[in-house]
Amino acid sequence: MPGGSSSTAPEVAAAEVPPGASGRGPETYLVLLRHGRTDLNRQGLLQGASDLPLDDLGRRQAVEAGEYVRQHWQIDKVVCSPRRRARETLVHAGFDEDVITDDRLAEMDYGALEGTPVPLASGELIDAWTADPGYAPSGGESLASLYDRSVRACEHLLATSANQTVLVCSHANPIKAIVSWALGGEASGILRMYLRQASVSVVASIPPAVVLLGFNERTEPS
Repeated sequence: MPGGSSSTAPEVAAAEVPPGASGRGPETYLVLLRHGRTDLNRQGLLQGASDLPLDDLGRRQAVEAGEYVRQHWQIDKVVCSPRRRARETLVHAGFDEDVITDDRLAEMDYGALEGTPVPLASGELIDAWTADPGYAPSGGESLASLYDRSVRACEHLLATSANQTVLVCSHANPIKAIVSWALGGEASGILRMYLRQASVSVVASIPPAVVLLGFNERTEPS
């Protein structure tokens, strides 16, 4: 199907395989952290390949997110998008040592639409991608391409991180792509999710299933 990946997540409901109860093989947990706010986020402008730092609120969001992650997970490995806003999120969250960078976790490149108001651009893109996930804005990337590379990054982590909990700092669209894949969906599933800044979602491989354990969780910065 258009925009789908050749990879298919096991079609087993999360409720059927509670964490730690499978007894069928190594378990891997991916703690997916979206970066904190930047100035383009604050202005409501489309941000993909732009490489901006966090703003003051974004830094506070990252601190709170780091505390939230430490309260709930013992992290064994840290993987990050190459974008500055993701790397700075890890710094302020306190997870900036021995970070592995994976270019496949970068945000979508919006091409000519980069920096345009989100309400204007999103209407055009949603219509185009609903009709064809392979559509790419001028100079940019398609939804199908974003989905495929994000899923490849996820599959690699699941295959190389047995019995580990991995913190993955990325962006809205790659995280939504991974969640859609985990639920057995396709690229179009990205269009039906909303992900808050500095939120935490969790995807896990708990044999025989890949399951969604949490989505869009966030503590507000003080």
